[in-house]
Amino acid sequence: MLLSGFMLTLHTTIKAQITYSRDWMGNTVAKDKYGNTIATGSKDWQGNFVWKDEYGNVIQTESKNWQGDTEVRDKYGNIENTRSVNWQGNTVQKDAYGNTEYTYESDWQGNTVVKDKYGNVVGKYVKDWQGNIVFIRGQ
Repeated sequence: MLLSGFMLTLHTTIKAQITYSRDWMGNTVAKDKYGNTIATGSKDWQGNFVWKDEYGNVIQTESKNWQGDTEVRDKYGNIENTRSVNWQGNTVQKDAYGNTEYTYESDWQGNTVVKDKYGNVVGKYVKDWQGNIVFIRGQ
């Protein structure tokens, strides 16, 4: 449904309801439940997806590694996590040490269900009536 280049690191989104939409320039905008912009995402000149704060400072960058997995790096270039697809077709997010943090699975309604390393549901990405993607915690 969304994953690649479309979500701010889950550590940020786990605490609140986040809505993802597009602005008039085609950038991805992450907003809190009050409509305040948390971050804006766009592609850089190399084709990497970059999240920036409201002042234009880089928060994180997403790029592909030599294996085709998505690497998420912080503003200093350190790997925060890596996302890859497992044999079941689910996206698995692993920390910098290779430990599974989250698994993203599609449910029968086409939503993306987020599960922690123990298989417990953390939340769900769903589309709202306007076509925006909303992360809802605990469903």
